[in-house]
Amino acid sequence: MRSTVVYVAALLAATITSSAAELRLSGPYKHDNLYIYLVHGQERVKNRYLTLAEAMEQHKVVVYETGTVNQLQVENLSGEDVYIQSGEIVKGGRQDRVLKDDFILPTASGKVDITAFCVEHGRWTQRGEESVQAFAATPSAIASPEMKRAVRDKGNQSAVWAEVSAAQVQLARNLGARVKSTASESSYQLTLEAPKLKETSNGFKKELAGLADQHSDALGYVMVVNGNVTGADVYATHDLFRRSWPKLLESAAVEAMTAGKPAGAVPAPSMAEVRAAATGYGARVSDERQISRRTRSVKAELPKGIVFETEDTAAPGGPIHRSYVTK
Repeated sequence: MRSTVVYVAALLAATITSSAAELRLSGPYKHDNLYIYLVHGQERVKNRYLTLAEAMEQHKVVVYETGTVNQLQVENLSGEDVYIQSGEIVKGGRQDRVLKDDFILPTASGKVDITAFCVEHGRWTQRGEESVQAFAATPSAIASPEMKRAVRDKGNQSAVWAEVSAAQVQLARNLGARVKSTASESSYQLTLEAPKLKETSNGFKKELAGLADQHSDALGYVMVVNGNVTGADVYATHDLFRRSWPKLLESAAVEAMTAGKPAGAVPAPSMAEVRAAATGYGARVSDERQISRRTRSVKAELPKGIVFETEDTAAPGGPIHRSYVTK
């Protein structure tokens, strides 16, 4: 998928100018209060990436505790590039963390600093048999637009803790069950492992898990909860979307559970809203940053949401990931 940032006179005058004609939408594919629209299109880059979960499970990447709350270190020990997505959770260390930015971790990287936030409050010691020096991979990512904005847009630790606490309250209420773990009541990751949450999440997976495999030209998705477009993730290749889909779906299901089902029927969003989330078309660029040697990030604003585009400077052809989160 191609996206160009046009610099007119200054950064704030720039817009994302993706051609909506390049994309096709299908769906919605539904379960309970979650609707998924798939985004179909032509692949634009050839690079292949391991996901963070795959790389950690294969012992190709290590995420190290540094003893600094908002900074960890990552190291790629393999000969394959690794794609880390904003919002992914790593478990263990002195506190469970969520990673702030999209990040391209190149082969044989050495130890590289990466920004993170705690999604657990109070613990600063070893938990059970977990390593305190390094982290374990999880199948989880943060859910809800509010938490995603607190992590990636605001970059505020207090806001992240507040959103974790609010989500735990909402999940317990909507699921009618305890979701806090006795091992660490403040841990969002352990909340995501609560039996009732996992049981309910399985219903979403049964209906929607096969979507990425069933559509070979799918590059991403737009999600709608209770009739509102809340987020989207679109990738440069089908392979990266397919590898990312299990974690994306898990997060989408948790967001739907956190929001709870409405009392009555809700109107469907307009297709114009769905397409805007998928393409970011017309969003006004408000910031750009070089996150790492290989990773460049562009942030842009739409009336109802925020768009982030991530470019791999070693993979010309357009952004490897575009995400949208509602305001």
